[in-house]
Amino acid sequence: MNTEAAPLASVAPTAVLRVPVHVAAIVWGVAVWSWRHTRWAAGVAAVGFLVRLVPGGQSAAVGILALGWLVPGLVAVVWARWWPASFERVVSVPFARFSWARWARRRWPHLARECGLSVQRDGRPTRSALVLRAASPRTAPALSKVWVHPRLCSTTARGVTLTLTVRARTGQTVEDLEKAGPALAAAAGARSFRFKALSPSTVEYVLVMADRLAATRNAQVPRDVLVDAVPVGRRQDGTPWVLPLVGRHTLAVGCSGSGKGSIFWGVCGGLAPAVRAGMVRLWGVDLKRGVEVGMGRHLFAQVATTPAQAVDVLTALLRVIDERGHRMAGHARLHTPTPSDPLHVLAIDELAVLTAYTDPDTRKEAGRLLAEVLTQGRALGVVVLACVQDPRKEVIGLRGLFTQTIALRLRSADETRMVLGDGAATAAPAHRISPSTPGTAWVIEEDGTADQVRADFWPDQLVREVAILHPAPVAEDPAPDVEVSPVDAAKSVVAPLIDRAGVHPASSTVPAGSRARKPRAPRKPRQPRPATSPDGSATGGEAA
Repeated sequence: MNTEAAPLASVAPTAVLRVPVHVAAIVWGVAVWSWRHTRWAAGVAAVGFLVRLVPGGQSAAVGILALGWLVPGLVAVVWARWWPASFERVVSVPFARFSWARWARRRWPHLARECGLSVQRDGRPTRSALVLRAASPRTAPALSKVWVHPRLCSTTARGVTLTLTVRARTGQTVEDLEKAGPALAAAAGARSFRFKALSPSTVEYVLVMADRLAATRNAQVPRDVLVDAVPVGRRQDGTPWVLPLVGRHTLAVGCSGSGKGSIFWGVCGGLAPAVRAGMVRLWGVDLKRGVEVGMGRHLFAQVATTPAQAVDVLTALLRVIDERGHRMAGHARLHTPTPSDPLHVLAIDELAVLTAYTDPDTRKEAGRLLAEVLTQGRALGVVVLACVQDPRKEVIGLRGLFTQTIALRLRSADETRMVLGDGAATAAPAHRISPSTPGTAWVIEEDGTADQVRADFWPDQLVREVAILHPAPVAEDPAPDVEVSPVDAAKSVVAPLIDRAGVHPASSTVPAGSRARKPRAPRKPRQPRPATSPDGSATGGEAA
């Protein structure tokens, strides 16, 4: 008895204390719900009061108050407290979308006026004003002023975004509507916005009302064979971020710790099933002493960890380009990856070491080879993914040859313009990305709009697991960077020829199965010819 009572005595106070805590939380939640839904609570209370005035309606009034006020609030509080995911999916998010759309439609004249999109003009005179003006022009009343707004064509709320389609008023251009984008996003309380021109007179504002990129998400082991594009992370509206690869050269720029490794392994790891299937061949250049690529070495057909080895890799890829160019000439203009003719992806980490921080000869040769790969390899199935910290032209002279760029956290607005182009510092402020959100970046879509994305995080263990599960069918290491003396070089050339002949110079024995040759006799000395006189007779001193 005593042994069983001790545990019960220790558990009972905790269980007893939980009950009033939960009750207090529920009561407080119902009060907060009533405050947020004041109109609904006031309407139900008014109906209950009117029903109570009817004879015998006291019990009905209590039922109305319970069913119309307390029960909905109680259900909402309990549901949101114990099952928040389903409550957000079923109740919270749909109600928020409805509120966003209704707010935009009702407040559009005020928003347009306050954001500088509207103008004040003279109103149209009424019939009475026209009669008075015709009768006595001096005493005619002045025309009233009216506000002319751009037309709000449609309002769509989907996911965590609110899309406003606006048609410009007379005398207004797309550039005028674009300038009002930041003010409109601030008025709506949006996290960020995207602007898209649909026509010379119609634009689209996409306001992101909730932040879906704040939490870090780990990558998953890829299962499908993907070649054209790979999912790297998610966009700010929660949809997957898919990075196209075929026919694209990608440059990822960001400060140290901004998350370039997530993009590097997002592409290489996402291509892992295609590597194992032979559809893709990865070439790795890791100029941080192989620290990055070493985690997933089995994925790569060849790895270079020094600038000299990187030059060898670029030379090998240029041979692939030459061979494919001769084969595809007159037959196809864009390479199609197959197991026998795969897509070659060159992944470079710390590109600046190769293009700016190595010796002049290697830098010049590497720049020449990389320029040829970037200009000729896109259509021939050889694409480049490069990561770098400094986007200046002095460091990356070939920056303009990359067809798509990714701006992670940068140091200034000037660097944002270097990576994403003129005007991107306002639409895609990569220099304002928080250091606490590595992997977050800004990209420019094909239609010219800017979008914020975040790459999934690749832990070391996941990289090793993917590399072991999907090894490259072909793996060759480049020759080590060692100096070879001319004597050793000559021996390396002569030795195969000697071995092929079957005779070693240090051996005096006759190889088995061959016939011994007779030693050659020495040649007799040649006798001088007799000298002749002019008349044809021989002289005595020169006789044989």
